Amino acid sequence: MASGRDSKGPFGRGMDPEGSAMAEVGTRGGSQAGKRDKGVKPVSPRRLVRRAKELLKEGRTLLKKKGKRISEAGRGEVSGAIERLTAVVPTRKNGVTLDTDRVYAATMGLDDALATHLSRYRKSVTRELVEAVVWAVGLALIIRFFLIEAFSIPSGSMMPTLQIGDHLFINKIGYGIYIPFSPGRLVAWGQPDRGEIIVFEYHYPNDSHDGMDYIKRVIGKPGDRVRLENNVIWLNGKPIETEVLGEADCPVYQGDNAENPAAICRCVRQRETLDGRSWISQHIVGFVSGSNAGRCQTLRDSDDWPHETWPNGYTKYFGYKDTNPDWPEVVVPEGHVFAMGDNRDQSEDGRYWGFVPYDMIKGTAFVIWWARDKGRLFNWID
Repeated sequence: MASGRDSKGPFGRGMDPEGSAMAEVGTRGGSQAGKRDKGVKPVSPRRLVRRAKELLKEGRTLLKKKGKRISEAGRGEVSGAIERLTAVVPTRKNGVTLDTDRVYAATMGLDDALATHLSRYRKSVTRELVEAVVWAVGLALIIRFFLIEAFSIPSGSMMPTLQIGDHLFINKIGYGIYIPFSPGRLVAWGQPDRGEIIVFEYHYPNDSHDGMDYIKRVIGKPGDRVRLENNVIWLNGKPIETEVLGEADCPVYQGDNAENPAAICRCVRQRETLDGRSWISQHIVGFVSGSNAGRCQTLRDSDDWPHETWPNGYTKYFGYKDTNPDWPEVVVPEGHVFAMGDNRDQSEDGRYWGFVPYDMIKGTAFVIWWARDKGRLFNWID
Protein backbone atom coordinates (compact mmCIF):
# COMPACT_ATOMS: atom_id res chain seq x y z
CA MET A 1 0.00 0.00 0.00
CA ALA A 2 1.63 3.24 -1.15
CA SER A 3 1.23 6.34 0.92
CA GLY A 4 -0.41 9.35 -0.73
CA ARG A 5 2.31 11.43 0.88
CA ASP A 6 5.51 9.61 -0.10
CA SER A 7 7.05 6.14 -0.07
CA LYS A 8 9.55 6.82 2.65
CA GLY A 9 7.37 6.63 5.73
CA PRO A 10 6.91 9.41 8.24
CA PHE A 11 10.67 9.71 8.92
CA GLY A 12 12.20 9.25 5.46
CA ARG A 13 13.81 6.23 3.83
CA GLY A 14 16.25 4.30 5.96
CA MET A 15 15.49 6.15 9.19
CA ASP A 16 15.06 4.47 12.56
CA PRO A 17 14.38 5.98 16.00
CA GLU A 18 17.50 6.13 18.12
CA GLY A 19 17.68 3.20 20.50
CA SER A 20 14.76 1.42 18.80
CA ALA A 21 14.94 -2.08 17.37
CA MET A 22 12.33 -1.12 14.78
CA ALA A 23 13.06 -0.10 11.21
CA GLU A 24 10.65 0.73 8.38
CA VAL A 25 7.49 -1.29 8.88
CA GLY A 26 4.50 -2.48 6.89
CA THR A 27 3.75 -0.11 4.03
CA ARG A 28 7.34 1.11 4.00
CA GLY A 29 8.92 -2.09 2.66
CA GLY A 30 8.25 -4.96 5.04
CA SER A 31 8.95 -5.66 8.69
CA GLN A 32 12.51 -5.67 9.98
CA ALA A 33 11.64 -5.96 13.70
CA GLY A 34 14.33 -7.24 15.97
CA LYS A 35 17.33 -5.97 14.08
CA ARG A 36 18.74 -2.89 12.35
CA ASP A 37 19.74 -2.64 8.70
CA LYS A 38 23.34 -1.58 8.26
CA GLY A 39 22.27 1.51 6.26
CA VAL A 40 19.59 2.65 8.72
CA LYS A 41 20.15 6.09 10.20
CA PRO A 42 18.85 6.66 13.73
CA VAL A 43 16.08 9.20 14.35
CA SER A 44 16.62 11.36 17.41
CA PRO A 45 13.95 11.22 20.12
CA ARG A 46 13.20 14.89 19.54
CA ARG A 47 12.56 14.36 15.83
CA LEU A 48 10.54 11.25 16.58
CA VAL A 49 8.20 13.16 18.91
CA ARG A 50 7.98 16.14 16.57
CA ARG A 51 7.00 13.93 13.63
CA ALA A 52 4.48 12.07 15.77
CA LYS A 53 2.81 15.36 16.74
CA GLU A 54 2.78 16.50 13.10
CA LEU A 55 1.15 13.25 12.07
CA LEU A 56 -1.45 13.56 14.83
CA LYS A 57 -2.33 17.03 13.60
CA GLU A 58 -2.57 15.80 10.03
CA GLY A 59 -4.70 12.81 11.03
CA ARG A 60 -7.16 14.86 13.09
CA THR A 61 -7.50 17.45 10.31
CA LEU A 62 -8.10 14.82 7.63
CA LEU A 63 -10.57 12.92 9.77
CA LYS A 64 -12.52 16.09 10.52
CA LYS A 65 -12.63 17.35 6.94
CA LYS A 66 -12.74 14.12 4.93
CA GLY A 67 -13.90 11.48 7.42
CA LYS A 68 -17.43 11.37 5.99
CA ARG A 69 -16.04 10.30 2.63
CA ILE A 70 -14.61 7.02 3.88
CA SER A 71 -16.24 3.94 5.36
CA GLU A 72 -17.24 3.68 9.01
CA ALA A 73 -14.64 0.93 9.45
CA GLY A 74 -11.99 3.21 7.95
CA ARG A 75 -12.96 6.05 10.28
CA GLY A 76 -12.72 3.68 13.21
CA GLU A 77 -9.28 2.48 12.19
CA VAL A 78 -7.95 6.02 11.77
CA SER A 79 -9.54 7.17 15.06
CA GLY A 80 -8.04 4.19 16.89
CA ALA A 81 -4.58 4.89 15.45
CA ILE A 82 -4.87 8.53 16.56
CA GLU A 83 -5.88 7.47 20.08
CA ARG A 84 -3.01 4.99 20.34
CA LEU A 85 -0.44 7.54 19.24
CA THR A 86 -1.91 10.23 21.48
CA ALA A 87 -1.56 7.90 24.48
CA VAL A 88 2.21 7.39 24.03
CA VAL A 89 3.39 10.83 22.89
CA PRO A 90 4.76 12.81 25.87
CA THR A 91 3.25 16.25 26.48
CA ARG A 92 3.43 18.72 29.33
CA LYS A 93 -0.10 17.78 30.39
CA ASN A 94 -0.14 13.97 30.26
CA GLY A 95 3.19 13.28 32.01
CA VAL A 96 3.94 10.27 29.79
CA THR A 97 7.53 9.05 29.73
CA LEU A 98 9.00 8.69 26.26
CA ASP A 99 9.25 5.13 24.97
CA THR A 100 10.78 5.40 21.50
CA ASP A 101 9.67 1.89 20.44
CA ARG A 102 6.04 2.52 21.33
CA VAL A 103 5.99 6.02 19.79
CA TYR A 104 7.60 4.72 16.61
CA ALA A 105 5.19 1.82 16.31
CA ALA A 106 2.14 4.02 16.95
CA THR A 107 3.43 6.61 14.47
CA MET A 108 3.86 3.98 11.78
CA GLY A 109 0.41 2.63 12.62
CA LEU A 110 -1.25 6.01 12.09
CA ASP A 111 0.76 6.63 8.93
CA ASP A 112 -0.40 3.30 7.54
CA ALA A 113 -4.03 3.99 8.48
CA LEU A 114 -3.95 7.35 6.74
CA ALA A 115 -2.26 5.81 3.70
CA THR A 116 -4.92 3.09 3.53
CA HIS A 117 -8.04 5.19 3.95
CA LEU A 118 -7.18 8.86 3.29
CA SER A 119 -4.20 8.74 0.96
CA ARG A 120 -5.95 10.67 -1.82
CA TYR A 121 -6.38 13.65 0.50
CA ARG A 122 -2.85 13.73 1.91
CA LYS A 123 -0.42 16.34 0.66
CA SER A 124 2.67 15.12 -1.16
CA VAL A 125 6.05 16.62 -0.35
CA THR A 126 5.97 18.34 -3.75
CA ARG A 127 2.55 19.84 -3.05
CA GLU A 128 3.69 21.08 0.36
CA LEU A 129 6.74 22.69 -1.25
CA VAL A 130 4.66 24.36 -3.97
CA GLU A 131 2.14 25.64 -1.42
CA ALA A 132 4.94 27.03 0.76
CA VAL A 133 6.45 28.84 -2.24
CA VAL A 134 3.06 30.21 -3.31
CA TRP A 135 2.33 31.47 0.21
CA ALA A 136 5.80 33.07 0.45
CA VAL A 137 5.46 34.80 -2.91
CA GLY A 138 1.92 35.93 -2.08
CA LEU A 139 3.02 37.34 1.27
CA ALA A 140 5.96 39.14 -0.35
CA LEU A 141 3.65 40.71 -2.96
CA ILE A 142 1.18 41.85 -0.30
CA ILE A 143 4.02 43.46 1.67
CA ARG A 144 5.47 45.03 -1.49
CA PHE A 145 2.19 46.42 -2.84
CA PHE A 146 0.41 47.47 0.35
CA LEU A 147 2.77 47.69 3.33
CA ILE A 148 6.48 48.29 2.71
CA GLU A 149 8.56 49.11 -0.36
CA ALA A 150 12.33 49.36 -0.77
CA PHE A 151 13.97 52.48 -2.16
CA SER A 152 17.61 53.45 -2.77
CA ILE A 153 19.11 56.94 -2.74
CA PRO A 154 20.73 57.78 -6.12
CA SER A 155 21.79 61.40 -5.49
CA GLY A 156 23.00 63.76 -2.78
CA SER A 157 19.89 65.97 -2.70
CA MET A 158 18.96 64.84 0.84
CA MET A 159 22.42 65.07 2.39
CA PRO A 160 23.41 65.12 5.19
CA THR A 161 20.27 63.23 6.29
CA LEU A 162 20.47 60.59 3.55
CA GLN A 163 23.59 59.57 1.63
CA ILE A 164 24.06 58.21 -1.88
CA GLY A 165 23.70 54.43 -1.77
CA ASP A 166 21.41 54.35 1.27
CA HIS A 167 18.70 51.70 1.01
CA LEU A 168 15.45 52.54 2.77
CA PHE A 169 12.12 51.02 3.59
CA ILE A 170 9.02 53.07 2.82
CA ASN A 171 5.87 52.84 4.90
CA LYS A 172 3.09 52.56 2.31
CA ILE A 173 0.16 52.11 4.66
CA GLY A 174 0.47 55.35 6.61
CA TYR A 175 -1.75 57.29 4.20
CA GLY A 176 -4.03 54.53 2.92
CA ILE A 177 -4.20 51.38 0.77
CA TYR A 178 -2.45 51.79 -2.56
CA ILE A 179 -3.37 50.40 -5.97
CA PRO A 180 -0.66 47.91 -7.06
CA PHE A 181 1.87 49.37 -9.53
CA SER A 182 0.51 52.85 -8.85
CA PRO A 183 0.82 55.62 -6.23
CA GLY A 184 -2.97 56.03 -6.41
CA ARG A 185 -4.92 54.96 -3.32
CA LEU A 186 -7.96 52.71 -3.07
CA VAL A 187 -8.69 54.07 0.42
CA ALA A 188 -7.11 57.16 2.00
CA TRP A 189 -6.98 57.87 5.74
CA GLY A 190 -4.17 60.38 6.11
CA GLN A 191 -1.89 62.88 4.40
CA PRO A 192 1.77 63.83 4.92
CA ASP A 193 2.76 66.08 7.80
CA ARG A 194 5.34 68.85 7.64
CA GLY A 195 8.86 67.54 8.14
CA GLU A 196 8.14 64.00 6.90
CA ILE A 197 10.36 62.50 4.20
CA ILE A 198 8.19 61.21 1.37
CA VAL A 199 8.81 59.14 -1.75
CA PHE A 200 6.66 60.10 -4.73
CA GLU A 201 6.37 59.64 -8.46
CA TYR A 202 7.86 62.68 -10.18
CA HIS A 203 6.21 64.11 -13.26
CA TYR A 204 7.51 66.92 -15.47
CA PRO A 205 6.77 66.97 -19.22
CA ASN A 206 9.71 66.12 -21.50
CA ASP A 207 12.05 65.67 -18.54
CA SER A 208 14.43 62.69 -18.57
CA HIS A 209 13.39 61.85 -14.99
CA ASP A 210 9.66 61.97 -15.70
CA GLY A 211 7.95 58.99 -14.04
CA MET A 212 10.85 58.23 -11.68
CA ASP A 213 10.61 58.06 -7.89
CA TYR A 214 11.91 61.10 -5.97
CA ILE A 215 12.51 61.57 -2.26
CA LYS A 216 12.15 64.96 -0.52
CA ARG A 217 11.01 66.50 2.76
CA VAL A 218 7.54 68.00 3.15
CA ILE A 219 7.71 71.71 4.04
CA GLY A 220 4.23 72.99 3.23
CA LYS A 221 0.71 71.56 3.37
CA PRO A 222 -2.43 72.82 1.58
CA GLY A 223 -3.01 76.49 2.32
CA ASP A 224 0.52 77.14 3.61
CA ARG A 225 2.43 80.20 2.37
CA VAL A 226 6.09 79.33 1.76
CA ARG A 227 9.25 81.22 0.83
CA LEU A 228 13.00 81.02 1.42
CA GLU A 229 14.84 84.11 2.66
CA ASN A 230 18.59 84.08 3.26
CA ASN A 231 18.53 80.27 3.56
CA VAL A 232 15.75 80.35 6.17
CA ILE A 233 12.34 78.85 5.43
CA TRP A 234 9.42 81.18 6.06
CA LEU A 235 6.06 79.52 6.63
CA ASN A 236 2.82 81.49 6.87
CA GLY A 237 4.65 84.75 7.44
CA LYS A 238 7.08 83.50 10.09
CA PRO A 239 10.58 81.94 9.91
CA ILE A 240 10.69 78.35 11.12
CA GLU A 241 13.00 77.59 14.03
CA THR A 242 16.55 77.55 12.60
CA GLU A 243 19.79 77.03 14.52
CA VAL A 244 23.09 77.55 12.67
CA LEU A 245 25.45 74.75 13.70
CA GLY A 246 28.58 75.96 11.92
CA GLU A 247 30.63 75.19 8.83
CA ALA A 248 31.79 71.81 7.53
CA ASP A 249 33.49 70.26 4.50
CA CYS A 250 30.75 68.68 2.37
CA PRO A 251 31.31 66.27 -0.53
CA VAL A 252 29.45 67.12 -3.73
CA TYR A 253 28.69 64.40 -6.28
CA GLN A 254 28.02 64.55 -9.99
CA GLY A 255 25.58 62.07 -11.54
CA ASP A 256 23.38 59.41 -10.00
CA ASN A 257 24.90 56.70 -7.78
CA ALA A 258 28.34 58.36 -7.86
CA GLU A 259 30.86 56.79 -5.49
CA ASN A 260 33.51 59.52 -5.46
CA PRO A 261 32.85 63.23 -4.95
CA ALA A 262 33.47 65.69 -7.79
CA ALA A 263 34.50 68.31 -5.26
CA ILE A 264 34.65 69.14 -1.58
CA CYS A 265 32.73 72.29 -0.76
CA ARG A 266 32.51 74.44 2.33
CA CYS A 267 28.97 74.51 3.62
CA VAL A 268 26.95 75.82 6.53
CA ARG A 269 24.78 73.34 8.38
CA GLN A 270 21.73 74.30 10.37
CA ARG A 271 19.13 72.50 12.42
CA GLU A 272 15.58 73.22 11.30
CA THR A 273 12.56 72.40 13.45
CA LEU A 274 8.98 72.30 12.22
CA ASP A 275 5.92 70.86 13.97
CA GLY A 276 8.08 69.00 16.48
CA ARG A 277 10.40 67.42 13.87
CA SER A 278 14.05 68.44 13.58
CA TRP A 279 16.59 67.76 10.83
CA ILE A 280 19.89 69.09 9.50
CA SER A 281 20.05 71.02 6.22
CA GLN A 282 23.08 72.49 4.50
CA HIS A 283 23.95 75.16 1.91
CA ILE A 284 27.21 75.82 0.14
CA VAL A 285 29.39 78.85 0.90
CA GLY A 286 32.67 78.04 -0.90
CA PHE A 287 35.12 75.65 -2.58
CA VAL A 288 37.68 73.52 -0.73
CA SER A 289 39.17 71.00 -3.16
CA GLY A 290 38.46 68.69 -6.07
CA SER A 291 38.48 68.56 -9.83
CA ASN A 292 35.19 70.40 -10.35
CA ALA A 293 35.13 73.72 -8.51
CA GLY A 294 32.01 74.71 -10.42
CA ARG A 295 30.00 72.23 -8.39
CA CYS A 296 30.59 74.42 -5.36
CA GLN A 297 29.23 77.55 -6.95
CA THR A 298 25.76 78.51 -5.89
CA LEU A 299 24.57 78.63 -9.50
CA ARG A 300 20.93 78.58 -8.53
CA ASP A 301 21.27 81.54 -6.19
CA SER A 302 19.06 79.57 -3.82
CA ASP A 303 19.56 81.71 -0.73
CA ASP A 304 16.20 83.26 -1.62
CA TRP A 305 13.16 81.85 -3.36
CA PRO A 306 11.02 82.59 -5.35
CA HIS A 307 12.72 85.19 -7.53
CA GLU A 308 10.73 87.92 -9.20
CA THR A 309 11.75 86.75 -12.67
CA TRP A 310 12.86 83.46 -14.19
CA PRO A 311 16.65 83.37 -13.59
CA ASN A 312 18.88 83.15 -16.66
CA GLY A 313 20.18 79.72 -17.57
CA TYR A 314 17.47 77.77 -15.76
CA THR A 315 15.53 75.06 -17.58
CA LYS A 316 13.03 74.88 -14.70
CA TYR A 317 11.89 77.43 -12.18
CA PHE A 318 8.72 77.73 -10.15
CA GLY A 319 6.95 80.58 -8.38
CA TYR A 320 8.30 83.65 -10.20
CA LYS A 321 6.06 86.72 -10.26
CA ASP A 322 4.55 86.49 -13.77
CA THR A 323 3.01 83.08 -13.03
CA ASN A 324 2.42 83.45 -9.30
CA PRO A 325 -0.27 85.84 -8.01
CA ASP A 326 0.90 85.21 -4.41
CA TRP A 327 4.50 86.33 -5.05
CA PRO A 328 6.81 86.79 -3.10
CA GLU A 329 5.39 83.68 -1.47
CA VAL A 330 3.96 80.49 -2.91
CA VAL A 331 0.64 79.13 -1.64
CA VAL A 332 0.26 75.34 -1.57
CA PRO A 333 -3.00 74.31 -3.30
CA GLU A 334 -5.47 71.72 -2.03
CA GLY A 335 -4.47 68.12 -2.62
CA HIS A 336 -0.75 68.92 -2.79
CA VAL A 337 2.35 69.39 -0.64
CA PHE A 338 5.47 71.48 -1.15
CA ALA A 339 8.73 69.55 -0.72
CA MET A 340 12.43 70.38 -0.65
CA GLY A 341 15.74 68.54 -0.31
CA ASP A 342 17.91 69.00 2.79
CA ASN A 343 20.96 69.71 0.57
CA ARG A 344 19.57 73.07 -0.54
CA ASP A 345 22.11 74.04 -3.22
CA GLN A 346 22.23 70.54 -4.70
CA SER A 347 18.55 69.64 -4.74
CA GLU A 348 16.17 70.01 -7.66
CA ASP A 349 12.91 70.19 -5.76
CA GLY A 350 9.63 72.09 -5.49
CA ARG A 351 11.41 75.39 -6.04
CA TYR A 352 12.01 74.28 -9.63
CA TRP A 353 9.10 72.03 -10.61
CA GLY A 354 6.28 72.90 -8.18
CA PHE A 355 4.01 70.89 -5.93
CA VAL A 356 3.59 67.16 -5.27
CA PRO A 357 0.01 65.87 -5.74
CA TYR A 358 -1.30 63.59 -3.00
CA ASP A 359 -2.04 60.83 -5.50
CA MET A 360 1.63 60.70 -6.54
CA ILE A 361 2.93 60.03 -3.00
CA LYS A 362 3.95 56.42 -2.36
CA GLY A 363 4.78 56.64 1.33
CA THR A 364 7.18 57.86 3.99
CA ALA A 365 10.78 56.74 4.48
CA PHE A 366 11.26 55.34 7.99
CA VAL A 367 14.45 53.27 8.24
CA ILE A 368 17.84 52.83 6.53
CA TRP A 369 18.36 49.07 6.23
CA TRP A 370 21.65 49.18 4.28
CA ALA A 371 24.27 51.90 3.76
CA ARG A 372 27.82 52.24 2.49
CA ASP A 373 28.70 53.51 5.94
CA LYS A 374 28.02 50.45 8.08
CA GLY A 375 27.62 52.65 11.14
CA ARG A 376 24.33 53.90 9.68
CA LEU A 377 22.70 50.49 9.24
CA PHE A 378 19.14 50.26 10.60
CA ASN A 379 19.01 53.96 11.46
CA TRP A 380 15.51 55.28 11.97
CA ILE A 381 14.77 58.33 9.84
CA ASP A 382 13.45 61.50 11.43
